[in-house]
Amino acid sequence: MAFNIVRANSRERFSEVQINLNYIESIEPDGEATPEVKIMRGLYYVHLYSALEKALNETIEQTILIIKSKSIKNLHFSTPFNVISLNSKMQSFKQCGYKEYFDRSSEVFGNIDSENIFDISNTIFSQNLQNVWYKTIQDTIQSFGATPIQVEPRVKLTIDEIVDKRNAVAHGRETPIVVGERHRSNILRTKTQEIQMVIEQVISTFEEYIANYGFLKPLYIQEYSLA
Repeated sequence: MAFNIVRANSRERFSEVQINLNYIESIEPDGEATPEVKIMRGLYYVHLYSALEKALNETIEQTILIIKSKSIKNLHFSTPFNVISLNSKMQSFKQCGYKEYFDRSSEVFGNIDSENIFDISNTIFSQNLQNVWYKTIQDTIQSFGATPIQVEPRVKLTIDEIVDKRNAVAHGRETPIVVGERHRSNILRTKTQEIQMVIEQVISTFEEYIANYGFLKPLYIQEYSLA
């Protein structure tokens, strides 16, 4: 239930992407594509990528909001989740000078078994998720201590291709007409379906993670599940 809105928002965005693709397909000639069609196919990568990035960000933010709502003492978190729960301490450690090194590192390790309830920003990953490569997705999932998704090698390449072509167009490295001259709409449809599949997997992964209290040490799960 907690991820119903996230899933609905994602499907609505991908529905708009599909409408866009349907239109491109309707004006695509059987032979050589016109410049207008090539431009639209190039810009399509930007549209598809935006749906991918937004869905991932919403999924991560919802996951953190759910965890925050339970007011969990830090010593109750599973060890991997300290990457997130103690992020503010780690940032302070990262920025400290040599003379503060031991004080800051002691603060990080000392708080692992703390009974304090630390605030966690639900946008902690927003900067990382501005370029959603396949590795970025897997690294983000692993930061929670959750099980990474499993996809075929072809899908990994599709994710990275979408990011690369979106960046090429958005940052002016290549024009939309150059990016859009290679793949016809039927190929773009396959890539779109693969991206949707990845998003569904990610949402399901975090849905299961929350349902199984994957962020807690097993000893404390009952305490919070009954709360």
